[in-house]
Amino acid sequence: MTIDGIAVPLLDAPTVYDVAARAGIQIPVLCHREGLHPVGGCGVCTVEDTTSGCLLPACSTPPCETMAILTASPAALQARRDALELLLSNHPADCEAPCQLACPSGLPVPQMLEAITEGRWQEASRLAHQHPVTCGDAAPCEKACRRRPLGGAVAICALHRWLAGDAPPAATTDRPRPSATTPARFRSRMPRPDEATMQTLCAESGPRRISDAATTDLTHDDAAYEAARCLQCGCRKPDACRLRDLCTETGARQSAFAGEHSTMARGRAGAFRFDAARCVLCGICVRTAQQRQASIAPTFQGRGFTMRIAPPLGRTWDEIPPDILAACAAACPTGAMALAFRETGE
Repeated sequence: MTIDGIAVPLLDAPTVYDVAARAGIQIPVLCHREGLHPVGGCGVCTVEDTTSGCLLPACSTPPCETMAILTASPAALQARRDALELLLSNHPADCEAPCQLACPSGLPVPQMLEAITEGRWQEASRLAHQHPVTCGDAAPCEKACRRRPLGGAVAICALHRWLAGDAPPAATTDRPRPSATTPARFRSRMPRPDEATMQTLCAESGPRRISDAATTDLTHDDAAYEAARCLQCGCRKPDACRLRDLCTETGARQSAFAGEHSTMARGRAGAFRFDAARCVLCGICVRTAQQRQASIAPTFQGRGFTMRIAPPLGRTWDEIPPDILAACAAACPTGAMALAFRETGE
């Protein structure tokens, strides 16, 4: 068997991917995870066998002595890009929250607001002081807030100033930009949600109550109410998302295949968070739970376009053991399953 023209021994490897890995040849994967049963469902590991003329999923195809595998042929690369763009067509989610991208001081707005909502005041205060207010009354973060059309933007600046207290304003600095030789990192964007979706996402919170000038007379209850209005648009794994890395490498476009989005449902249990808009149905969470012999675990529900990851019928996320949810969050290659923002030592 050869891979990219190099003769490699099979060594009882179960798949083409394993043969390549043992030979030090990298093949990208998304739905594959070491130690879990391979399914070959995402198409990201596609390679070309010139002997048969077929495109094959490397992570689930048994190797054969007569194979002549090309890991980066034009056909294989195009197949991978097509697979990623199909996944992106049903990925209505932001890599970074619009408010955070707009903030000139780089404040991790969703993290600060979640800390306020959950009563982690020391963490919220630290974040506010680490990123002092730099925009005056311009409030670009609030102009970018997706809550604006429904009840008004979250009062980010008022909360920021309230937490920062008497901290002096910092000088505005330009954010570092990628060099001309560094490819721009892929950035997924949530399309403008329709009114019904917005109503669903905002169902548990009401309209804005804090004015722009309110910075001294706020109570903790006021702040918690306002912070809870945040839609948490950004990904919880923006720097550890395998999908994002692959899209950057291949130049995949989110707009390549336009169409409907199956679901934007969300779930939570303790520190665990689930965002269906970011789920690529790789099944790693399901297989991880099966490997751990969990009695109640995430599973596939529905068929075809409406298929989704969810708790078993009649169950809730709260009924799944926390250690299973934590393992699933750690294994998830995107931000679909993650744990709540936490600062070290908090």
